Amino acid sequence: MKLGAIAALAALSMAACGSTSNNPGNSQAPPPTANMKPLTQIGAGEGALTLIDWGGYVQSLWQKPFEQTTGCKITYKDAGSSDEMVTLMANGGGGQWDMVSASGDADLRLIYSGDVKPMNMDLIPDWQNFQTAFKSPAFNTINGIHYGVSLQWGPNTLLYNTKKFVNPPTSWGVLYDSQYSGLITIPDNAIQIADAALYLSKTKPSLKITDPYELTQSQFDATVTLLKQQR
Repeated sequence: MKLGAIAALAALSMAACGSTSNNPGNSQAPPPTANMKPLTQIGAGEGALTLIDWGGYVQSLWQKPFEQTTGCKITYKDAGSSDEMVTLMANGGGGQWDMVSASGDADLRLIYSGDVKPMNMDLIPDWQNFQTAFKSPAFNTINGIHYGVSLQWGPNTLLYNTKKFVNPPTSWGVLYDSQYSGLITIPDNAIQIADAALYLSKTKPSLKITDPYELTQSQFDATVTLLKQQR
């Protein structure tokens, strides 16, 4: 069975990541594909590459030159959410897609569903030049085994109506202020839990949140309570 990889090649697509965790030694339950041997060398090209990506990641500006240079034709499917990426990978049965430019909130679901296989970082020449935070994040590296490559992070920006705010907001706290309940728009995705947890790590240090992606039950409960104030 052909399995995909949570990876993003510099010439093809880029994976968004959010965590700064860098502890590949974490002991966790092994994924279904943990015993699969990664490639030891790059073989002959298949002439085709199928991708699931975020809209706009694959652009003709470099797609066409890449195809002309390598003879490898790119076929891709834009996804609008992490949930859609997970569904597409699952429905592909492990054979339809080669790679997915998944965000950190989807990686573990893909890994533990058995839809991706281990990767050999020695086959990536620039791996040694990666920033430390991108090398072994907890969301794509399990028990020291890499299932993906993180190449890019992106900020969440706070936009506000200048007609409603005479003085610009100086804190993300406005998102959780009850006086603005029902007046804000937040993306409907799991990454908002991490955003809220990050906010609590600064405003409620007693919770001892050190990683918004690794919450204890009490930390998670406090985060959910905060998020409910946005309704």
